[in-house]
Amino acid sequence: MHELSICESIVNTLKSQAEAHQFSRVLVLQLDIGQFAGVEIESLRFCFPVVALGTLAEEAELKINLVPGRGWCETCQRLTDMQARYSSCDLCGSSGLTLSTGGEMRIAEVEVE
Repeated sequence: MHELSICESIVNTLKSQAEAHQFSRVLVLQLDIGQFAGVEIESLRFCFPVVALGTLAEEAELKINLVPGRGWCETCQRLTDMQARYSSCDLCGSSGLTLSTGGEMRIAEVEVE
């Protein structure tokens, strides 16, 4: 379950940012997680409160935005929706899509006190 280590990294990032930006508590934590990031969202939701216990993020509301997969087609020069990591283009059928969104995992927004 790598979601536990992901939560540990998030809390460590929040701690270092708290030192740099002088805040003491995280109220809301919003994450962007791509459809193809390989993260089990429910496991992340389960692990976060456990890892955050006793930290500045202990009472933080966790919000997760699932970012859909989209890819750039070199053949037709357009973005297209991707149903799988190695999808073909919905527009022209080409198999050479470059992932544009859906692979990310980032802290999108933090509301602090």
